[in-house]
Amino acid sequence: MRNLLIAAALVLAACSSSAPAAPKQKANIPDPDFEIRQLSGAAEQNYADGPIEVKYRLDIGNRADVPITLARVEIVTVNPPGGAYNLDPSHRSYYFRKAIEPHQTATIEFWAKAISYGPDNRRQNEPVTVRGTLYFESPNGYLRHVFIKELGQYAGQND
Repeated sequence: MRNLLIAAALVLAACSSSAPAAPKQKANIPDPDFEIRQLSGAAEQNYADGPIEVKYRLDIGNRADVPITLARVEIVTVNPPGGAYNLDPSHRSYYFRKAIEPHQTATIEFWAKAISYGPDNRRQNEPVTVRGTLYFESPNGYLRHVFIKELGQYAGQND
């Protein structure tokens, strides 16, 4: 019993003596240029009724003098259910480790899980509004970029 108390006291002392982790600082660099485009949606999948995957393309331009790395994208739809599609809220984070060198542009394509409402839906060609956050890391700290974009459902609307 005595050995158990001594071991517990040592564990508590070790935990209490560690310094708290320093929070990452916000990078003091220019915001990147950014554009999101929908490459494939409900129309390209014949307005399936049920789960689909929507393909997006991110074009990111690094305006800073240091490299940045896209670590994560969070994306959700903000339009009411029943339009062309709604992104699946249980799959809102997509992880990347894409480095973008100073004053360079990178293109990243990814698929997002969504729910389509089928060919009988009267709102199947309505634009879809997405809201998202890009999470970047750099040698100077972290950077977040929030966006809201309305994406058309006809070919050529997002060019």
